[in-house]
Amino acid sequence: MKKNIIAISIIVSIVLIMWLLLNFFNTKSADWNFIQNVGGIKIEKPIDTDDGYYLPVICNVSGLDSITVKPKILNSSLFCLKTKVSIDENKIYLTIITGISIFGNESSKSKAVRIGNLKEGNYKIYYKDKLSDKYLIDVFTIKK
Repeated sequence: MKKNIIAISIIVSIVLIMWLLLNFFNTKSADWNFIQNVGGIKIEKPIDTDDGYYLPVICNVSGLDSITVKPKILNSSLFCLKTKVSIDENKIYLTIITGISIFGNESSKSKAVRIGNLKEGNYKIYYKDKLSDKYLIDVFTIKK
């Protein structure tokens, strides 16, 4: 009985480690070409909360939705794991991180991202990949 428990524990551990390694090596930053091939990306008006501003990001890496362009590819097993954000003065850079689901509760659709407390002014939103950070998505204005 004890040998069976040990054997099952080892098998479960190996499967879990293999799954985590598979996910680690399949997680990547989506480039602009990929984003355009799955239907594009857009933002909605920032939401002001007690925790700062949140920026709704609309992107579906499955290729099932036409966000800004007609999708050219479909991805049935790819998920939007997170959206990276970096801010440089009045420029906000977004990068979609894709991968394979570990727990099954991920979505192919992006979510709103926290952009923090912003000063009054005009902001430009860019998509940033390894090749460039010059893909303008949209602009918005914060008025207080």
